[in-house]
Amino acid sequence: MSDPAPITSAKNPIVARFRAAATGDAPDLFLVEGRKLIAEALDAKLAAVEAAYDADRLAPGEELLARLRRAGARVTPCAPSVCARLSSVSTPQGIAAVFRRPVFRDEDLLGRAPALVVVAAGVKEPGNLGALVRAAEAAGAGGVLALRGGADPFRDKAVRGAAGSSFRLPVRGGVPVADALAFVVRYGLRLFVLAEDGEVDYLDADLREPCAVALGGEGEGLPDELRAAAAACVRVPMAGRVDSLNVAVAAGVVLYEARRQRR
Repeated sequence: MSDPAPITSAKNPIVARFRAAATGDAPDLFLVEGRKLIAEALDAKLAAVEAAYDADRLAPGEELLARLRRAGARVTPCAPSVCARLSSVSTPQGIAAVFRRPVFRDEDLLGRAPALVVVAAGVKEPGNLGALVRAAEAAGAGGVLALRGGADPFRDKAVRGAAGSSFRLPVRGGVPVADALAFVVRYGLRLFVLAEDGEVDYLDADLREPCAVALGGEGEGLPDELRAAAAACVRVPMAGRVDSLNVAVAAGVVLYEARRQRR
C-alpha cells in the first residue's frame, strides 16, 4: 500500500496534532524528530502512532518508514514547508513521529537493587531536564521522578536533550511532592538532597544503600518538604568563583559516586 499524496497545506490538521504532541498539549503523546531518535524509539518498543516525512528528502520505500508502518503508525508524506511547521528546530531533519508516552510501574522506577532513583524538583528548562535523564541512565539509576512545576520530560526539547534515554529509562513526570515522598517511604529509600549549602560533602555520603537523590533547578532550589525529609543535605564542592553547576552536571557527579561506591 503506497502513501497518500504529499500534504501541501500548513492548515492541514496533521500540523496541529504534531505541535500538540511536541508541546505537551496532547498528554498521552510525544513527538520524536530525526532518523536516529525515531529508530531508538522503535528499538525501545514504544508505540508509534503517526509519522510525517519530507517527500523531497525521503523515499517512500525507506527502511525507517517501513519500520514505522510495521509498528502501526500512519505515515504521511509532506511538502518541505509543512514539515518545517511540524518541527520546533531551526533545521528540521525531514522526518518526525508521534509516539504514545510510556507508562511505568513503581517497580520499573526502582530498577536493579540497590535502588537509585533521581528526583528532579523545579527543573524548568526542558533541555536541562532531558540532559539530567541522560546522566541518570548513564550512571545506572533506575528511574527519574520529575516533580510537578518543572518541565515536562516528554516535551520536544526535553526529548532531544535526553538523546534517547527517556525511551529506555523509566521516567514519570508531573509528580506531586507528596507523592514523591510517599514513594521514598514506601520503598525504604534514603533521601539525599543536593544543595549548595549542604552540610555533607558528596564524597562522604553513604550511597550504597537504596536511595533517592533529589536535585532542584538553579533558581528555585528544592521544596522545603524534601529538605525536611532528607537523611542528609549533600553538596558538591566547587573551586574558584563558581557558585553553581548545571543540574545535569551536578546529578552526574553524585550519581557516578553512587555507582563507584556500589562496585
